[in-house]
Amino acid sequence: MSLIESLLIFLAIVTLYSFIVFTLNKKGILKKYNISFMGPALMWRTKKGRNFLKKIAEKKRFWKAFGSSGIVLCFITMILMTLMLIWQAWFVFGFTPEQKEALPGPEIALVLPGINPILPLEYIGYILLAFIVAIVVHEFSHGILTIASKLKVKSLGILYLILPIGAFCEPDEEGLKKAKTKSRMRIYAAGPTSNFVVVLITILLFSFVFMSSVQPAADGVGIAYVGEDTPAEKIDLSPGAILIDINDTKVTNISDFYRSIENTRANQTINISYVKAEKTYTSKITLADKYNYTKNQSHIGKGYLGIGPSNIYDAFLPILKNPFAGFPDGFLLFYIIPLLGYFQGYNPIVSPFTDSYVITGPLSVIPNNLFWIIVNALYWIFWLNFAVALFNVLPMVPLDGGFLFNDAMGSLIKRVKRGLSDEQREKIVKNVSVAISLTILVLIIFPWLIKYL
Repeated sequence: MSLIESLLIFLAIVTLYSFIVFTLNKKGILKKYNISFMGPALMWRTKKGRNFLKKIAEKKRFWKAFGSSGIVLCFITMILMTLMLIWQAWFVFGFTPEQKEALPGPEIALVLPGINPILPLEYIGYILLAFIVAIVVHEFSHGILTIASKLKVKSLGILYLILPIGAFCEPDEEGLKKAKTKSRMRIYAAGPTSNFVVVLITILLFSFVFMSSVQPAADGVGIAYVGEDTPAEKIDLSPGAILIDINDTKVTNISDFYRSIENTRANQTINISYVKAEKTYTSKITLADKYNYTKNQSHIGKGYLGIGPSNIYDAFLPILKNPFAGFPDGFLLFYIIPLLGYFQGYNPIVSPFTDSYVITGPLSVIPNNLFWIIVNALYWIFWLNFAVALFNVLPMVPLDGGFLFNDAMGSLIKRVKRGLSDEQREKIVKNVSVAISLTILVLIIFPWLIKYL
């Protein structure tokens, strides 16, 4: 989908949303249900749920320790994320025009399935579930630490902008300003830290519980893609299948595949065997002339099947089972699965690529479709919680990281410059905060905009 098409669809959705919202507001329906505007978004406030948070916050010693450790974690992650953004901007700056053109545009910043290219529309159920988990965990954690710090929570609620875009826990602002700096920093750090906890839990479930039960369906060569109007397409060979025999020769790796094909000629009819969805198929196939597809003189008369062979199934499965192996490369590859789906069309945990796996052990009693639904739900909960946590630790107001940075800087200035008044100190913090926030914003949007420069 082009940038213009994405923007037109987004504009149409916003127009419809605006019409519905202003109609409801004019009729007094929003006010009736305690819904108000916050810019273009809708804010629904409620006092329900505060007793639930108070009950969880009773173990004050635990939550204070949780918040304190969260401060350390957030600052470490903040530094790493800032360095990563600087490196990313420098890296894409050196791209060729062709590489810049291949980069996704600003639409990748929109958390809207079908418009954001790495969030396909067919994943909308998973994405909504993951987003709800991320924002509820994040905001409730702020509320729990607020109560554990003996501060008042005025209300809870949800923000809507077409879709739910966030939850919020509204503390007493005056009480928060007067609170001790460390207590306030614990509250800010609680949200991202809780998202990191969800990340760890979902990885443990995804990799060490569910994916530990998954094995390759056969010992062979995976099919990553099938070319158009090729012999493979004519017999309905498709991605996700595993070739196990070509021309009566067993193939167990890519070298075997190329060796077998090299010994064939154009228009030769051969036998091939492949495994798909735990079933083995054998077909006769008449090979094409490889020259017709490559226009390479050395390929005249050579047999051509028309597939992209790959060992990506064997290479990716160990990472799915343990993303911490070979850290950080393995974990990075694990996290960029949606980008692989966008750039290469390969996502190892969705159909048809899941046809190359079998489920073994106790979890094999789970129906195959349900198993992969659970796996995908866990992955997206991991993915969005990690994204929310990393984004929120950036030293940019109004993110949690921005408030943490301001409090830390204010405390540092107070120790170093003891003679400054509160007003002078606050002015310095504000000026530095604005400069840092603008710098981070530029670093974030730079890779999205460089393709248009």
